[in-house]
This record gives sequence, structure tokens and C-alpha cells, in this order.
Amino acid sequence: MNSLPIAAVFIFIIPIILIAGLIKWIGKRSDFYENIMLSSGSVLLSILFFLGLYSWFKGHSAFDALWNSFRQAFMSGPVNAGQMLSFYHEMGLFQNFTTAEQLVEFLIGQIKVTVPAVILLFSLIYGVLLFLIIRLIIKKMGFPTPAVPEFEDWTLPRGMAAGLIILLLVSLLGNSLAIANFEVIQLTIAALVSFLFTVLGISVLWFFLKVGQVPSILRWLIAVLACLFVGLALPFLGVLDQVIHIRLRYKNKFRMMNGG
Repeated sequence: MNSLPIAAVFIFIIPIILIAGLIKWIGKRSDFYENIMLSSGSVLLSILFFLGLYSWFKGHSAFDALWNSFRQAFMSGPVNAGQMLSFYHEMGLFQNFTTAEQLVEFLIGQIKVTVPAVILLFSLIYGVLLFLIIRLIIKKMGFPTPAVPEFEDWTLPRGMAAGLIILLLVSLLGNSLAIANFEVIQLTIAALVSFLFTVLGISVLWFFLKVGQVPSILRWLIAVLACLFVGLALPFLGVLDQVIHIRLRYKNKFRMMNGG
């Protein structure tokens, strides 16, 4: 089985069909948050189905093949693991590793921990992008489509923010108790929470830039610079808005000042 074309079908083609079908079938009956959950779920389901199908046909997981390729690339490819290990030893790192194989296995182990988080975030990002693009195409064709709020008004559904924070705290507690394999769960939850609140933080920033009538090009520039240089502050801004509703307070104050 040639896995690359099949992977492309499951990861890129099938989600498009599923999401287009959902938008056409649901129309305006669901809100934005339900739609992006369904869209992201469609991508995630397609990926998991491909991984299961690959394991069934090959007798081993797709990741086993990936790790073997990784080993070959580091042991006999242009990247020499032995030279890397010598370089690390000169820097005083990985002194307990005596062979290149140990270094490669350590690197693979570190990558393995991030795999669930990468799959989850990819599903979320790709699912949202597909939903927005497909919805726009269907709307141009004259069919009813779900409403999408302006980016500066994006927020989490009521109660979801608190649930995510509690989930993160529970995962941190589980990791501190050294529960087996809990590191993967903790990292996955932390990545999801950080990503969601970062997006909300950018949304809050975009809201006030737009309120301040900052030109569009400059808004984009400021948003990109904020991600690059103060990215760690954005999740906190997102959490702050969810807790004390900065944007809503500003809107209410603006309405009061204008007699609304």
C-alpha cells in the first residue's frame, strides 16, 4: 500500500467532503462554535481512521515507520548523530549518553511525547481554516451558511474557559504525582489551552486596534510582532478577557457614553 497518496486523501480530501456536507446539511441551524468543533472533529477522525487503516494493512503503526526513518536519517544520513553527540559533550550536555544510538532514541522519545498535541492542534487549525474557506465558497454559490462572528468578537462558549483551566490544573497535578504516561496528557492539554487562549488574546488585541481605528496593514503588523515578541502575554490577555470581559465592559461603557 502506497501510504502517501492515501494519507493525502484522508487528511486533505475527506475532511473537505465531510465539512462541505456538514455546512450544506446544517445550514444556519448551528452556531460558530458547534461548526468548528464538527470541522475539527472531521479532520481528527480522518487522521485517526488513516492511522488505524495503516496499522491494519502494514501490521505496525505509521509512527513506527516514521521513527525508523528518523533513525536512519540521523545514523546514516547527512545529519550525523555521532557528531551531534560530540558537540553536546563539548557543551557539557548529555554526558550520560555514550553512543549516538542513545541520543537518537532520546530525541525520538521527546518527539513521541508531542505527537498527540501536534495531531490535536493540526486538526483544530486545519478544521477551522477548512470550515471558513468552504463556508465562503458555499455562500458565494448562494446557499445558506452558518454565521461567523468577526474575529475581534471571538470568545469561548460560557463555562468552557473555566473548564479548560480546571482541566489544565488537574493535568499538572497528575504530572506532579508522577502518574505513568501522564506527561503526554499534560502536554496535550497544555498545548490546547495555550493555543486557544493565545487566539483569544490576539482577538482582544485586534478588537482594541480596530476600536482605535488603526489601519488594517498596521493592525496585521502589530499582531504579528505581538506573536513574535510578547507571545507569552497573549494567553494571559485571553484568560483576562474571559474572566473580567474586557471587551464587553468597553462596549457597555461606550454605549453608556453615547446614551445607548
